[in-house]
Amino acid sequence: MSVEFEQQPAADVTASGTSAVAAGGNITNALTGAGSVALHIENVGALIPDACPPAESVGCPPTLTNLHSRAGLFVGRAHELDVLDAASPLPGQALAQVLYGLGGIGKSTLAARWASGYSTAHAPVWWITADSRASIDAGLADLASALQPSLRTVLPQEQLTEWGWRWLASHTGWLLVLDNVSDPAEVEPVLARATTGRFLITSRLSTGWHGIAQELHLDVLPMDESVNLFSRIRGDDTDAAELCAELGCLPLAVAQAAAYCKETDCTVRAYLDDLAAYPAMMYAETEASGNHERTVARVWHITLDRLATDPLTVRILLMLAWFAPEGVPRALFASLGTPPAVRRALGRLAAHSMVTLSGNSVSVHRLVQAVSRADDEQDRHRRREAIAEAREAAMSALVDALPEDVHEASAWPVMRALVPHVEALAQHAPPEADTADMARLLTATGDYMSSVGIRLAPRALGLLQRAETASARIHGAESVEALTARVEVAHVTRMLLDVATAIPVAERALADCVRVLGTDHRVTLSARMNVQKIASLTGDREKALKLAEETLAGRVRVLGEHAPATFDARIAVAMAMAECEGLPPARAMLDEVASDCARIFGDEHPQTLSARSTAAVLARQPDFLAGQMDMFSKVMLAAEGDGDVVAVVREMVETFMSMDLSPLARPTAEDVAAAERNLDVCLRVLGDDHADSMAARLALVQVYAGTREERYAEPMARLLAEIFSALGEAIPLTGMLISVVQALQTVAQEFPDGQELKGAAEPD
Repeated sequence: MSVEFEQQPAADVTASGTSAVAAGGNITNALTGAGSVALHIENVGALIPDACPPAESVGCPPTLTNLHSRAGLFVGRAHELDVLDAASPLPGQALAQVLYGLGGIGKSTLAARWASGYSTAHAPVWWITADSRASIDAGLADLASALQPSLRTVLPQEQLTEWGWRWLASHTGWLLVLDNVSDPAEVEPVLARATTGRFLITSRLSTGWHGIAQELHLDVLPMDESVNLFSRIRGDDTDAAELCAELGCLPLAVAQAAAYCKETDCTVRAYLDDLAAYPAMMYAETEASGNHERTVARVWHITLDRLATDPLTVRILLMLAWFAPEGVPRALFASLGTPPAVRRALGRLAAHSMVTLSGNSVSVHRLVQAVSRADDEQDRHRRREAIAEAREAAMSALVDALPEDVHEASAWPVMRALVPHVEALAQHAPPEADTADMARLLTATGDYMSSVGIRLAPRALGLLQRAETASARIHGAESVEALTARVEVAHVTRMLLDVATAIPVAERALADCVRVLGTDHRVTLSARMNVQKIASLTGDREKALKLAEETLAGRVRVLGEHAPATFDARIAVAMAMAECEGLPPARAMLDEVASDCARIFGDEHPQTLSARSTAAVLARQPDFLAGQMDMFSKVMLAAEGDGDVVAVVREMVETFMSMDLSPLARPTAEDVAAAERNLDVCLRVLGDDHADSMAARLALVQVYAGTREERYAEPMARLLAEIFSALGEAIPLTGMLISVVQALQTVAQEFPDGQELKGAAEPD
């Protein structure tokens, strides 16, 4: 507070006493001693001393706070709240903690919630928007004015800020919330001046905090808490969990969607439909009274503005949008720049919590991806051309990463890493935009997926069907590219035992290949092998053997005797021989194939394991009776269609009960150990759901059953459960097998207890 006097002529004046000032005219600044502040005096003025007391002498009202929100709408975060409660300072310095994470993750909401509880026992609790040093200084000036209101009339802002710092340095029990810090370097000198009190910082930056503040990373909410948040705003909706999953359980996005649904009386299903059709619009929507600067699209636009000084950083983020959220190989970005430049760009994205780096892979929140795929002409970072360019770059990177031969075991680790990203690209990229490279990528990936496990077969079928359509459009319906995809489509359809669909597709593909490519083209040979296996499934044994022998001869001519595909054809011939000529010659041929594979490829090569697993299955079979394969085909066709499965299974069981099993010796302990070792190797080398791992399981089941020992009953049941589990509910074969098992249970009740198989040997 000041009192102005009329201006008087200069006169001689004196001053006496400690820190006295004598003014004979205008004074620009006056310093009155240690611990004083500079005063600006215009003309002649007089200051009442109480207007500007020393900061050390000023107390604080018991409930002083400027919290703009106490986060009444708050769910979860129990662990984080406990960590904040349990924190303790180091001697001689203020306690500083930083909440960091992706924009929209709920950092400020958590800070407000915890600070509101802290304010009941401490003061002041002061909130400062701290996105720049100027904002921090302004917030401290506001704190000084709140503590001593008279200062605002006598001190400029920079001196108010200094007074505020002096107050903090000389008092304890306070909490300063520094919200949305964009650079740790801007708060480091601020924190260094305080030896008491507490700082709670929020920031999108994940790096730069070492030695400055204790770090606490915030992740998305768990699903149940996300649904709870949505329901508290909008009310219950049966589709809320699906929406939360689509939004990646990001709190800001969930709250934004809930508020929009409530205001517009929109169901979650309608919101999801609009989100799929109009993503850019919906990611920018909020309730009418909401803060449109706090939508997910706007929040990340601000982050991209900060990153845009390095265009490569933005380009990588847009490219990441087309991959799966987890486990993106860093190598996919190698073509975008030099290794240091790419590493620096990824590091900047990670520092701003836009991605997570882990070894040689990158992960990104699925909602960041969704927004990055949604073109918006109002956002200079997400214009249509930039997004299309990023999609093409993602596709090219995947094509460049394809191994030369996806069937080589050495290529499997690469393909395992690429599959989820190829599938994600196919899901998000429009089929009409598929190029020749995209079609090749889909064909190769579908081919690999169908070769390594039946669980992947339904997904492989979708990729291959799309590849065939694209190849026919680009190259022509009878091009080698289209025919290759068509043959693979038939192959996967047959794998799923959808025989009725597979037969015309496979026969058409073979006819087209013979007519266009000739009888000995590699694609024609694959088409013939597929028709051969269908003939075996449908019980046409003579046709199956003839086609298997033709395929083997062709592969020897084209690929040579030692090609893996040639060994596949030899195994097919052996199986066809077993159906037509009985087991002894087939077993001899399979033993020879397994021996040759081990000699040429090694004991643990996939081709060796395939031969051994097939041989192990046949080793425990009785001699094939006339019509036995026909009976199997009848069971399969009845289970696939609307036939009487129980009646067909009853006939099969009666046939089996009459079989002579006396030639089959009981397995020895060595036989059991060998079958168990074979399965272990298959699981380690080939994987859980590979067809040859399935065969190894079946072989071990046969060995266990052959011992007729009670101790193997539980392992047998476990193996059968593993087979069903490996198939998965989405596999059509699973439903067929379940119907057969149910029929077997029904038929088993019709037979007297203890009925023995004909010729079954007594225990030794």
